[in-house]
Amino acid sequence: MLERQISLEGLEHLRGFKCLLAFSGGLDSVALFYLLLEKNIMFDIAIVHHGLRAQADQEVAYARKLASEHAKQVYVHYVKLQGANVEACARACRHEFFAQLATHYDYKCVLLAHHLNDKLEWLLMQLAKGASLQTLLGFNLLESRETAGYTYYLVRPLLYTPKSTLEHFVHTKGYTYFHDISNDMQYFRRNAFRHGLSNAFLAIAGFSAGVRRSFKWLEQEKNALYPPISSFYIVGTYIFLALESRQQIYHVDQFLKKLGYVLSTKQRLELVRQRFNAHFSTQAKIYCVGALQGFVFVGSMPHVAQQLTLPKAYKEQCRLLKIPKTMRHALYSSKWQENLKTIEHAKLTLCVPSS
Repeated sequence: MLERQISLEGLEHLRGFKCLLAFSGGLDSVALFYLLLEKNIMFDIAIVHHGLRAQADQEVAYARKLASEHAKQVYVHYVKLQGANVEACARACRHEFFAQLATHYDYKCVLLAHHLNDKLEWLLMQLAKGASLQTLLGFNLLESRETAGYTYYLVRPLLYTPKSTLEHFVHTKGYTYFHDISNDMQYFRRNAFRHGLSNAFLAIAGFSAGVRRSFKWLEQEKNALYPPISSFYIVGTYIFLALESRQQIYHVDQFLKKLGYVLSTKQRLELVRQRFNAHFSTQAKIYCVGALQGFVFVGSMPHVAQQLTLPKAYKEQCRLLKIPKTMRHALYSSKWQENLKTIEHAKLTLCVPSS
């Protein structure tokens, strides 16, 4: 029997805050747009034109039309994608755009239209690659992000709603939406999992309710297995003390997500092989990880920072403070003496057991 009731999750995190809806013109984001209107949630919309499909012009025009009709601010970002992995580049570009809007216009919540089928699809894909619990479960209902010292949150109100329920809602109401034909292309591996496995599985009567309960139980158990740790945020970098090596990759992954970067399975394996000393580049930034004598650093820097010639005195102080080489350009600024003193204090504080 088809589930028809939609219960938006995490509404308590939205009321009273400026919210931004990541809009695409597809069924999922259109459904979330109208559901937010029904719940009287105040929000604006943002859409990215990747320049890959002629239909994208129509989707942007539709976003502008909805914004005008419902007195919403609309932000449009035109970008020309480069690189081999178009999907990863597009995702990184979208999140960098959302981060810029959040910091500049003081949006505390960025709303994403991921649903239950997406979460199951992710689990199956990671299961096929060989992943740990935290990677299998993928994205959460609520995730914090940090950019330029500003904290905002990704919220997924539809995370436990099946796509079939959203389809019923949109079709019953007669709302307009666009279908992205790339979602049907078997060229993309995720589509094989989506159409052949996750969608087919959740279409079986009664299964979606059980999958939802399982995910919620697993999230609770994951939180118990990976409790929060103490950390310092300095010069765009998180520093923490790695007490248990088996949890190190989990915490690195979480801090990179806070900074706006999602590791691939291949990158996780490479990070472990490199003993948590590596750089990962996007068009906008370089993300850095460094580990030395039990302390792990996770940060980011603009590409230009990598080209700087570091003063000899700075490099010597970094050596004495046991700051990994992969992090030294990211941590350098005109106030480097003050910053290094703060880092020294942070490391001493992290070594003191909490009472």
